[in-house]
Amino acid sequence: FYIPRLSSGEEIDLDADFVYDYETLRVGGLVFAGVIVFLSIILLAGNRIRNCGKSQVSSLSVQLQN
Repeated sequence: FYIPRLSSGEEIDLDADFVYDYETLRVGGLVFAGVIVFLSIILLAGNRIRNCGKSQVSSLSVQLQN
């Protein structure tokens, strides 16, 4: 469980309705970006692995056979 901590130099405005936690926002954004990059690599590599052993028939050779 991650508990964000404020550095000792920051002042906390207790009357504010909302306080941004930039460290957690930054970490969350980096994790989200990392997951998106990882999934895109898996998607691209998986498609190439699946089609690796198959011989691709070009449309030109199919038209020539008819």
